[in-house]
Amino acid sequence: MGRTDSKPRFDQEYSSLVREFRRQAQSEGSVYLPTVQPTGQVDFVFIGMEPSLRHWARTREDAEEKIGRGFKDFAFSVGDFVLHHCIRQYLCREHGSSYHITNLSKGAMTVREADRNRECRYKQWLELLERELRIVKKETARVVAIGKSVRAFLESNGFSNIYTVLHYSQRAARYRTTWIEWDRDAFESFRQQTSSREIIATAKSVTRHARMDWDLTSPSLRRLESRDLTDSQKALMFGYQRYFTEKLSGPVSDLR
Repeated sequence: MGRTDSKPRFDQEYSSLVREFRRQAQSEGSVYLPTVQPTGQVDFVFIGMEPSLRHWARTREDAEEKIGRGFKDFAFSVGDFVLHHCIRQYLCREHGSSYHITNLSKGAMTVREADRNRECRYKQWLELLERELRIVKKETARVVAIGKSVRAFLESNGFSNIYTVLHYSQRAARYRTTWIEWDRDAFESFRQQTSSREIIATAKSVTRHARMDWDLTSPSLRRLESRDLTDSQKALMFGYQRYFTEKLSGPVSDLR
């Protein structure tokens, strides 16, 4: 998330962009789901695919009601908070860097709907994504695709120097074991030292910054409080730690 030294111009440009996001979502018949707004230009931009719908809202009306009370994208699931935590802990903390998480398209829909005409839909959102990057990226910022399909789309549409991290969804969970094979002893040490308490603290920070009503966040926090992270989730964190520290570490100005 961006630093707090942003100028009024940034807020004005981003607010104007949000209005365009909402219009585009309406034109395709989806529900615009805002992400947590940065407070200034950032050092890292993470890009996902599109917001899912069913996990947090039963109907379109339910979604719109929750959005009206502050519900944000990337601020609901355990996977969301794991990603936030790893970005903050392993990527941004040492150098005081900042980040923003967004999607190629911003309209929330079911997985089945999202799987249809994905390439065409992404192209319809592409101009707004490019505008978003111009507003939120620092000149030296790195763009990180969440999943290979996002990277493939970006590169096929003229983007270069794109980094990639594994998506945290269950669809990609089978690939997490590959990271354990890198160094089983290191993973075992990481596994023993990592607990859900860290993710709970991050979740509370993220949702507080997002200004979400408490009842929108409490189900996820209760899940984290009632059980420890699974070995699969810890493997995901282990992989993120290795990737962020080995591929993206160092002052952002040196990442050329």
